[in-house]
Amino acid sequence: MRIALLNCEDAEKWRDWTERPERLWGGLLQSSADTFTTFRCHAGEFPDPVTCRELYDAILVGGSHYSAYDDLPWIRQLGRLLPQYIRAGVRVVGCCFGHQLLAKALGGAVGKNPSGRFVLGVEDVSVDVAAARQCGLLLPPPLDLQQQHATAAGAGAADGGSGAAAAAGGAAAAVGGASGSVEAGAESAGASPRVRLRMLQSHGDQVLALPPGASLLATSGTADHEMWALGKRCLAFQFHPELTPDLVYDKIWSAVTANGRLDAEEAAVAEAQLKAGPGAVDSDLFQQALAAFLRAPAPEPAPLPESGDAAETAAAAAAEAAASAAAEAASGGVRVATALRQALEGQAGDAAEAVLGHVRQAASAGMAAGTANAELLTALNQAAAASYGRAATAAEGAAAQLSGAVAAQRDPLKAALASLGALETQLDRLAAVVGSLELQSADMEAQAEAAAREATQQVAQQPAQK
Repeated sequence: MRIALLNCEDAEKWRDWTERPERLWGGLLQSSADTFTTFRCHAGEFPDPVTCRELYDAILVGGSHYSAYDDLPWIRQLGRLLPQYIRAGVRVVGCCFGHQLLAKALGGAVGKNPSGRFVLGVEDVSVDVAAARQCGLLLPPPLDLQQQHATAAGAGAADGGSGAAAAAGGAAAAVGGASGSVEAGAESAGASPRVRLRMLQSHGDQVLALPPGASLLATSGTADHEMWALGKRCLAFQFHPELTPDLVYDKIWSAVTANGRLDAEEAAVAEAQLKAGPGAVDSDLFQQALAAFLRAPAPEPAPLPESGDAAETAAAAAAEAAASAAAEAASGGVRVATALRQALEGQAGDAAEAVLGHVRQAASAGMAAGTANAELLTALNQAAAASYGRAATAAEGAAAQLSGAVAAQRDPLKAALASLGALETQLDRLAAVVGSLELQSADMEAQAEAAAREATQQVAQQPAQK
């Protein structure tokens, strides 16, 4: 059997385990021909959906400290690929994070634990035997499970099984009753019998709604959707059959106790359960059932039930297109605003130069006519300076409008259009100012010319000196 193992955990403390999958999922390897091929999804490595059926018999998506709804490129990419693997006819299995991401990718819902608390320890998982069998997951009969648990409990008692083991047993009973038993009233009501598996749990999120077409296989005291399947093509579960109590205690319990995700009482109960040893969990038994599920004949390629996958893919594509369009619109708006600003600055410079030219001409005429119009020329100079200041202010306003347009990331096009309107208003005002100054300058020139003619006439009328 060829299994593609999708590694979704990049924490350094797990590297020795994620890079050697046989240490976690060794129960799935039952012959020397069985192999794992690891893909580091967190590093952008994924099986090709076109060739996956030719290369692999199954794809297994493992756990992670990330959430299925984290907005990371590799999580989004994996979410898009999982439905493609299933449609291609490769059997897909999801554990914890993989269980949640599969549900989300196929149209279900994932979120925080409804209790608001982190779940850690050993928990009884109630499995619908008939539903599991129909999906290809064959578990031992309840009586066989009871015998195995009784044997394990007897071994614990022979070792002086009080203290941690007793506390663990008490906690497990508080969660859901005796492990491996048929649930009360199931057979009498004609319903399918259920068995209880003792499984390791470690999660702050869970599946809140199943994807379309999925069958619910198991529940627990803390999760309504503990295990589900999509026919015989996909199996997903929240618990951790690949871990051991010692490993969970060493890698997880110490961390969540130190950071406060477990309170003192929760930490004590979890510690007692985890220190009860490997005999207190059914991880090996479940891996054997999972191995049989994976070795069944491969499903034929087929479309999936109507789900959120297509909608999510379309939504993602639409979001990317919208973002691209918004960026292009913003870029275009900025280019237009920049061009207008440059035009405004150019016209402001031209206007200032024209005003200064008029001032020079008026000053020359005034010098030729004398100093009678000095006060008038000073007033004109002040008006020109005020006009230039207004032009500079308009240019600064245009720059401020441009900065505002660029900063408005949520609605860049609207901001750019608003900036254009403000720039047009500033340009109209400047044009009015320049026009007023031109009229004033023309009037000054006319007055200067009149003064010069008057001076010339006065000189002509004086009698010639002898």
